[in-house]
Amino acid sequence: MTESEIRKYKTNITSLLKNARLYEAFAEFDKLLNANPNWEISEDLSKLQMSYKYMLMYMAQGTADPQKEQIYNNILLSLYGLLDRYCHHLMLIYSHSQYYAIRQDFSKSNARIAIMLEQYNAECQKYQLYLDVPENNTDKKQLAELKHNVEKTETKLFNYIWTSYRPDTGELESLKNFLYKPDVSDEVKSLLISAIFLNLNNSYDENLLLLLFDLYLLYNNNDELAIRLMCCIFLLLHKYNDIAILSTPIKNHIQTLKDDSNFNDALELIILQFIKSCDTDKLTKMMQEEFLPGLMNASSGFMKNLKKQKIDLNDITEIESNPEWEEFLEKSGFANKIKELNEIQMDGGDVFLGTFSKLKTFPFFHDVSNWFVPFSTNHSAIMASSIADNKLIMNIISNARFLCDSDRFSFCLSIDSIPATQKEAMLTQFDAQNEMLDEIKQVETIDTKTPLKQIIANYMQDLYRFFNLYNRRTEFDNPFTGNILNTSILNHVILKSDNLILIGEYYLKRKYYNLALTFFLKEIEVADNYQPNIIQKIGFCYQNLKMYDKAITYYSKYDLFDNTNLWNIKHIAASFKAAGNIEKALEYYRKAESIASDNLSVCLNIGHCLLELNKVDDALKYYFKVNYLKPSDNKTLRPIAWCLFLQKKFIQSEEYYNKILASSPTAEDYMNYGHLKLVQNNIKDAINAYAECVKLSGKDFSKFASDFNNDSKYLSANGIASHDMALILDIVHYNI
Repeated sequence: MTESEIRKYKTNITSLLKNARLYEAFAEFDKLLNANPNWEISEDLSKLQMSYKYMLMYMAQGTADPQKEQIYNNILLSLYGLLDRYCHHLMLIYSHSQYYAIRQDFSKSNARIAIMLEQYNAECQKYQLYLDVPENNTDKKQLAELKHNVEKTETKLFNYIWTSYRPDTGELESLKNFLYKPDVSDEVKSLLISAIFLNLNNSYDENLLLLLFDLYLLYNNNDELAIRLMCCIFLLLHKYNDIAILSTPIKNHIQTLKDDSNFNDALELIILQFIKSCDTDKLTKMMQEEFLPGLMNASSGFMKNLKKQKIDLNDITEIESNPEWEEFLEKSGFANKIKELNEIQMDGGDVFLGTFSKLKTFPFFHDVSNWFVPFSTNHSAIMASSIADNKLIMNIISNARFLCDSDRFSFCLSIDSIPATQKEAMLTQFDAQNEMLDEIKQVETIDTKTPLKQIIANYMQDLYRFFNLYNRRTEFDNPFTGNILNTSILNHVILKSDNLILIGEYYLKRKYYNLALTFFLKEIEVADNYQPNIIQKIGFCYQNLKMYDKAITYYSKYDLFDNTNLWNIKHIAASFKAAGNIEKALEYYRKAESIASDNLSVCLNIGHCLLELNKVDDALKYYFKVNYLKPSDNKTLRPIAWCLFLQKKFIQSEEYYNKILASSPTAEDYMNYGHLKLVQNNIKDAINAYAECVKLSGKDFSKFASDFNNDSKYLSANGIASHDMALILDIVHYNI
């Protein structure tokens, strides 16, 4: 069998179990066993199947059984466990992944965690003894080697814990005792917590998950450790919700923590950060495909101008102080883009994934453990770098809150690899940055939640980077997937109105209308008294999803709460218009006009509706009104020009088209101008206008011909014969 076949079978059977289709699950499991026999698994499966049949038989006979639900849950849990055990057995035979290669090596050496912990303690003792030697008698190379030996044993411990499939009671006890020791550093505990998480992410193990809960209760006053534990627990409950919710011990732990305000507050922040993390790929794509290429294209001329002025492009301070730079950003629209990206970053969005993805190719990141090592200037990889003695840069990197641990290592390794001259130029910029860092620290002391938020953001970023950037990432299940609403075991937090609204608002702000809709609808479902504006936001989501009938339904519901809300009335009208019901749209725009008679948007849309209803004279009055109220607004030029054309006021129409063509004309503008010249019998100018229309349409003559034919009724009304129209099309075709 191949790995993909094993995974496919496991996914299919798991799906059947999640949907409570046990009869089919047993049948599929039997089929898999027949193809790859294993008598122990077969025997256990038969026992479970017999227990299930007995349960069904008693139920069919009408026998009351108060423990029926518990028995059913135990059978289901056992089936999940048996399936996992069997697939693990198959993977050991057929898989070539890193996980199983490491597992096989440990199996061959009969490794045990207690022995490795003794080796680790011995290496730590050697290193500590050498640290106690007076500095003038120490050898830096020897010190670095001893530190490296400690880190090697930490990596070995990490790999062993990560690949230990369902460790036995003795192994668990050894690990638990070690992590409970107060003299073990937080850095090592953090690293091994990540190893436990990776183990569980590979396969569910109730005992290991319970260990994470126990560790949280032990370290809930230690923010760094508690947050890492909570992030791991959340991601695992999100992934294994259908299994964990069957477990009485897990449910008991959740029940105990329901009254822990610190746990619930932090969990809310973790859930929001999870949602933001899932948005990282789209944000990175926006940076790489929209923002940066657009900036490069728009700024090419600006940069050439700076070179002519002999401004040093390597000195960012010179560019920043240049007024042309600020003017360029404003005119190009990139000032708003930069502001938007800054807001996303301040809101917890990860705008640096694309940047740091290029910096994860160093040999340092070939080891899985190094993606989770807490950053320390005492790490051998940093001690061996050329910037290790630069206290300024080390201070900035260590305290740069926006960098997660793996990014800090990336940053140091990348600086160490650049040429000396460029490195010197970079380091001169850090003085100003260091002053800014002090200001940020002062702000953080005011907002007590900032450090907690940042710990969550940084660790979630470390996890997200590993699952999305590690060179063998396809061998790992990515936990950053799925709908958060499916984590029903945490409903006491997720289904709180404040959280549903907060998540819905986040998605709405990022224009993910489908996702926003899910949370707003859930809020209406679970809330006793929901806010009326939630109904309005549901309508807005439906409108943007082009589901106009539903949008109108929800906007109309809000109208019952407030029938004078101009925004709501305008959106009802817009939805009717988009749905093709122009008369209803006009009715609501008239209602909006009664509230705000001089509102430009309302007047303009009334004009559009009247024009679509062929009430040209009335439409023109509204277009002139908008033009009068705001002469600088060019939105009315096109409809006025077209209305005048329809009224056969060709000279006046041409005055407006000349203004349009002198600014930023579109293909449609040239089409309409061509019509105007054609009915004036100015064939030459008409053909030139039509040719320009085709050019602006990407030389798509078929589209031009289709649009031209759609407008034929307007030309016929002005005396243009159908055979002349056909001739004009051919002339244009020949001319392009």
